[in-house]
Amino acid sequence: YIHKAKYLEERIAMMQWWADYLDKNTERYVSPYQYAGYQREAS
Repeated sequence: YIHKAKYLEERIAMMQWWADYLDKNTERYVSPYQYAGYQREAS
């Protein structure tokens, strides 16, 4: 048996988004919805 995580790339991207979101919240509170909107505008 070799354990291989399913959806590993998606999990990595999700955790990076979450880490970036938490970093942004150290400056001031931003809801996840607002942060996602900022991310869309920036790209």
